[in-house]
Amino acid sequence: MRITGGAWRGRTLLIPKSDAVRPTQDRVREALFNLLRPVLGGARFLDLFAGSGAVGLEALSQGAASADFVERDRTVHATLVRNLAAFGVDPAHAFLADAEAWLARPLPPHGPWDVVFADPPYRLGEALGAAAFAEGLLRRGALAPGGILALESDGASPPGPLPGMTLLRDRRYGKTRLTLHRLGAPEASA
Repeated sequence: MRITGGAWRGRTLLIPKSDAVRPTQDRVREALFNLLRPVLGGARFLDLFAGSGAVGLEALSQGAASADFVERDRTVHATLVRNLAAFGVDPAHAFLADAEAWLARPLPPHGPWDVVFADPPYRLGEALGAAAFAEGLLRRGALAPGGILALESDGASPPGPLPGMTLLRDRRYGKTRLTLHRLGAPEASA
């Protein structure tokens, strides 16, 4: 796996040796960052269910000011920390925690985030439900006003409405679906 754009374009990442990880494909990351480009410069980025950290590192490579990473699997988290070190990113931004439990804690001083990317394992994503997940983000104040929530999910399930959010994009890439939602009114768009 490699970084697809920005300052670190072409640099490779370590991939965790775990069945618990389904890395976001290069073409899906390219599409995601094409959609996020207008809001990414200087943004605070949160990569939930981070795996190798590819999406958060891509955000930093393409202009985000900071990125935080949350991964619950110890083995996968160790690979994430190695990737951050290889890219010169402070490993203190890699949190070993369940995403929902981590969001229930007081936010770190560098939150809320301008862009939150969530790629839960598809079964877990279906069990959590996008609406309940979005409500949790909003309740905790994790998403900045006007912020973007980007969800990666199974392409078969169209997104339902998310409370307090406006759907900006809904795109399928093979078996993967990307949806972008903005916190707040419909007139604000990416």
